[in-house]
Amino acid sequence: MKFIETELTKDPAVSNATLFEGAKLIDKTIGKLNPRQFHAKYPLQVKRRLAGTAGPSKKPKAARVRVRKRPAPAASGGDVSAAVLKYVTRRLKANPNVKNKDLFTRACEIDGSVAKLSARQFHAKYPLQVKRRLARAAAGTGKPAVAERRAPAKRKARAKAAPAAATPSVGGGNPDAVRALLLNLARELAAAGTQAETIEVMARLDGYVNDIMQAARN
Repeated sequence: MKFIETELTKDPAVSNATLFEGAKLIDKTIGKLNPRQFHAKYPLQVKRRLAGTAGPSKKPKAARVRVRKRPAPAASGGDVSAAVLKYVTRRLKANPNVKNKDLFTRACEIDGSVAKLSARQFHAKYPLQVKRRLARAAAGTGKPAVAERRAPAKRKARAKAAPAAATPSVGGGNPDAVRALLLNLARELAAAGTQAETIEVMARLDGYVNDIMQAARN
């Protein structure tokens, strides 16, 4: 112990192997220990005594930093993302036949809370509302709805080839807007894959009726 204390006092960085070899020359019984046992029994004890501590040094505990998590924005209920609504409106004006899947994928990138909705909930909350609003706007201005103005060329060619049929009068209303609303309803019914989805579409029938009546009056 005295030898080790002298060596550590002269050089605190002296290696355990050097001390071990020197100690074996002083006391042959030290050779029965392995390096780890020797270090725990002699150098470690001397270092503690020199440091003036009775036990191993303890590192101070790091102060805990409490991070207040911000609540995630609600993705269901009445909350509607203005950025997503603006994006859906722009896409539907450019292409009324854009797929709901494409709109949903991009909307999730714009607002992560939208990902909590199912594809069907997203469609009812955004694309469907935008289509109805565009149809009402078209009825108020007397212009054809977006879906009719941007109909595929093949459909327009077939319409020209077919004999012109007289459009029944709706009392000065807007037949194009009414037709667009009915087409939107037909698309929803065609996209319904299950009976439950069909029932969900029919549950919104009153809204379509109100829009159609308004378009007819206008």
